Amino acid sequence: MNVRTVGDPKLLDYVVEKDFEDTVSRVILSAIESHERGVGRSRLVRLLRGKDPGAILSGRYDLLDHFGRLSLLSSDQLLDFLGSLERLGVIETKEPDFPRLHLTGKGRTAMKRRKDIPAQIPWPLPPRELPIPRDPELFSDLKKERNRIARDEGLPPYCVATNLSLAEIVNRGVTDIEELSAVPGMGETRARKYGERLLSMVQEMG
Repeated sequence: MNVRTVGDPKLLDYVVEKDFEDTVSRVILSAIESHERGVGRSRLVRLLRGKDPGAILSGRYDLLDHFGRLSLLSSDQLLDFLGSLERLGVIETKEPDFPRLHLTGKGRTAMKRRKDIPAQIPWPLPPRELPIPRDPELFSDLKKERNRIARDEGLPPYCVATNLSLAEIVNRGVTDIEELSAVPGMGETRARKYGERLLSMVQEMG
């Protein structure tokens, strides 16, 4: 299979639809925002990396939009990001006995205004091999439909499906909701919510 790495600048729009740091920052802030009482640093990292089987069974994190969304990053890299976001003043730690992360007023404003969040990271894009879509035309159609869904929902495109997820849909030959829910970054919630429209593109090309 032909592969390229995330470090290839020509593929940056294939991996994420916006600036890398801003995209990761928004996923993190959105995940923290979804926890009304805050979330522990370690639990948040496990959630974003999709590496907490116990949480799936007990907390139903597999149904949350954020589960596994940043699986391409290591735990240390995510912790670096959290530190950068704290220094920016968009998140803060409360409850000293049981520390939990919360959005600050500045963080909530940044999310609402959709302005770039200038997190600084001390490492380059992580080396990771990514499959090139086997059917570029279907991949293009899926991106267009994903973007239409995003406009209808008033969401950034990556909140509907990342380009990586769309490439996996193409390469796995996904044909139904169950298969779609198993695609990295999709999950049951997205598959149920957006699957019918995305799969209609697959059926048209089939």
